[in-house]
Amino acid sequence: MDKHSDFKIIKCGNHCVLINTKGSYSQHTHIKRYGTCKLLIDLICNKRVPNSDYLRTSAKRLSRDEKYIRKIEIKEEKDKQKQYYFNPQKGVRR
Repeated sequence: MDKHSDFKIIKCGNHCVLINTKGSYSQHTHIKRYGTCKLLIDLICNKRVPNSDYLRTSAKRLSRDEKYIRKIEIKEEKDKQKQYYFNPQKGVRR
């Protein structure tokens, strides 16, 4: 559904704005580096879910494919249920 030609990268000073030209005004995101913009475009076109929480939100905003957006939401729900390591003895001294 989304192709490389559907996206436009605009450099604005220290950051870049990535826009989906086929979508509405709300389908844009602000990213610091040009290389990250290219990475995000590749992830969206190949329908791969990003590891970063910020990139997941950006991919969900930029994409027009409902199946891909649902795939991202499933990954976010799995991460919320994930059990993280906690060291209760940290900072205890004798």
